[in-house]
Amino acid sequence: MRLLSRLVIVIGVCLGLSGLPLRAAPLLLADLDTGRVIYSDDATQLWHPASVTKLMTVYLAFKSVQAGRIKWTTPLVTSERAKAMPPSKIGMKVGQTLTLDAAVKILLVKSANDIAVIVAESLGGSVEGFAGMMNREAAALGMVDSHFVNPHGLFAEGQKTTARDMAILARRITLDFPKLNNLFGLPAIQIGDKVMENTNGIIGRYEGATGMKTGFICASGFNVVATAQRGNKRLIAVVFGMPSAAERTLKTMELFDRGFGPSMPGPMLDSLPRRLGSEPPDLRGVICGRKDIGETDAATDAQNPPASRSAPPVLPPREKGEPVIVTLGPLKTPAANPDQPANPDQSTKPDQSTKPDQPANPAKKPAKKAANPPASPQ
Repeated sequence: MRLLSRLVIVIGVCLGLSGLPLRAAPLLLADLDTGRVIYSDDATQLWHPASVTKLMTVYLAFKSVQAGRIKWTTPLVTSERAKAMPPSKIGMKVGQTLTLDAAVKILLVKSANDIAVIVAESLGGSVEGFAGMMNREAAALGMVDSHFVNPHGLFAEGQKTTARDMAILARRITLDFPKLNNLFGLPAIQIGDKVMENTNGIIGRYEGATGMKTGFICASGFNVVATAQRGNKRLIAVVFGMPSAAERTLKTMELFDRGFGPSMPGPMLDSLPRRLGSEPPDLRGVICGRKDIGETDAATDAQNPPASRSAPPVLPPREKGEPVIVTLGPLKTPAANPDQPANPDQSTKPDQSTKPDQPANPAKKPAKKAANPPASPQ
């Protein structure tokens, strides 16, 4: 039965890649405030989360600041393990520092895997220790079908989630930390002279889009957890397994259009029936063909064209927003005070927090737009 279910999913994705409507890709639309489902399709099908995993990483960072275990201005130190991470990445040097404030902004806009490891090691002592924190939190939130192995979402045996579980997480992030919601909708960041746009294609394209997180690995296809608001109505959309970033964006906008129209109240998120099966389908051969590109979140349609299909979909124009300046710290010496950046006279000024539970206001430091900003990596 499990083999048949996985075969149906792969066949459905193949149909989508050939230009026909994509089938068997998990979809979910829910009211953020009530937790009621507006639309669902395979919302409890196990799936590889890819970089939407970083939503849990960021949620635990928020909780750690709230509990006083770390500050937004605390310098985090780059390890050998972090430096060795595959793209998408910033390219941190071993011993180089950055504040937690900077790290969170980079995670949510650039989706850098080296930064995810730096945060995990700083909060959990190790990647494995942090994964334990992630799984304990998932269980406490009722994410009954999720299991995390790493903080970034690169392919790992045993790492899995569902659209329903990610909607539960997105809802908790939004409701538990309302003052931090603006971080998920930053249009771009700037590090030095390099500008990086948010990988979430609805930002700057869809009226009322407020943010959240994308993800891509070959095994999962193109995923996104997205939020939007019009008037007093707030929605969460989860789209998994799309064959391209453009189709992911269009499907998300389609779901939001449906949710902002007339709709009947549905079941609660936690009442959706669970699916049988222990492993998510692996779409590497379908999404990425025979090209061995590695398991990275840096692939775009241009770098990694999907399997043959009809003419690619056309997205509406994207409004450009001012990038937020993010600064990286210096190399940290062994004798440095763990609560202060090393060699402060050699460091660019890090982002400063106005409150212990609130990161620096991104609107206070507008940046010049760089020429030819790089393409969105997810």
